[in-house]
Amino acid sequence: MKPLYFVLVFTLLASPPRARSITLKDALEEALTKHPLLASAVNRIESSAGKAQQAGLRPNPLLIYQSEDFRAWQSPGHRFWQDSDHFLYLQQTFETASKRARRVDLATANQRRAEIEVTLLKQMIAAKVRAAYWDALGNREREAMLQLALARFGELVEFHRNRVKEGAMAEADLLRVQLEEQKIALAANSARIDAQLQSIRLQREMGRSEIETITLDSPLAAAPASFANVTVFAALEQRAEAQLARQIIEVAGAQIGLERAIATPNVDGVGGYKRSREFDTLLFGVQVQLPFFNRNQGNIASATADDRLARNALVATEALIKAEYEGALREVQLRGSQIEAMVQPIRRRALDTASLAQAAYRLGGADLLRLLDAQRQVLEAEQMYLDAVLSLRQAEASLQSATGSIQ
Repeated sequence: MKPLYFVLVFTLLASPPRARSITLKDALEEALTKHPLLASAVNRIESSAGKAQQAGLRPNPLLIYQSEDFRAWQSPGHRFWQDSDHFLYLQQTFETASKRARRVDLATANQRRAEIEVTLLKQMIAAKVRAAYWDALGNREREAMLQLALARFGELVEFHRNRVKEGAMAEADLLRVQLEEQKIALAANSARIDAQLQSIRLQREMGRSEIETITLDSPLAAAPASFANVTVFAALEQRAEAQLARQIIEVAGAQIGLERAIATPNVDGVGGYKRSREFDTLLFGVQVQLPFFNRNQGNIASATADDRLARNALVATEALIKAEYEGALREVQLRGSQIEAMVQPIRRRALDTASLAQAAYRLGGADLLRLLDAQRQVLEAEQMYLDAVLSLRQAEASLQSATGSIQ
């Protein structure tokens, strides 16, 4: 029992770990929860929240002690407390024109802007993950297709090898078939390399720091996604670019409100105690800055220009989103129709032609070149079908990105 036990343990330890299967949903969930860029984006939200808290705080009072008429010379000698004037008072700034409320409005608008920027980052990450996932899956399917074609050619090579051994066929025909087999083997190996590279790209877009062996578990040739409930109005509402453009207008408006409030001078109130020549008195006063020259007109003009800029940027952003949505939706429709109307019939005809050519060749009714040509047509048709389906999936991913979906 012990030798068998050790053999079993050694086999389990020596066997390579199983590749983890990942669906597109799994890839998106991992990317949107663990991507390193999102951590820094959340820190920006926390920074904006701190600034919003600071904006709501009132100015601190100023404690002032002042002594006048102090001397250390002449006679009689100077008595500090009796011969000097002493002032002890508080100075408090009273903000006018609701400056504190305007600062809070601006800080809150910037905090909301930071939150929208996180949403924008998530949408960008989701778009990259979707594109990388379908590319990786397409290369995996291409490798599988070429491996299947290689297996079919292996049967054809074995058939010719047996016929050559029997003396019923020239060896040149065997060499020609083996050459075709080697070409397909080379293409399959290139597809394997591309699949591995695309797998690495996918995991990089997911934000992984360590690359592992994975398998992709979403069907490439599944039924087309339904976009019946997706409208351009939903895209304009969900796209973070449009939300950010609208929020920048809010920030600009809050900045204008703050700059106009700053143009109104604050009032400094002064109140305290004075001792002069052994007399104790009270003092009070008011300080107001006179807005003769600086009425903050430059900053108001700058903020107003930023507001116009933000409104024009919103118009341009909405136009771009509409164009992206219409283009992606049209591409999905056209590529879906192309598969049904053109690619699938070509694929079926290529398979039928290959079957007839192979049957005729075995019966001696067709030459080898016709058979090889039919096999190439099958391979080209399968490649055409795979490219068409992959293009449809990428078009659907583009439409999802155009509508702001992160699922």
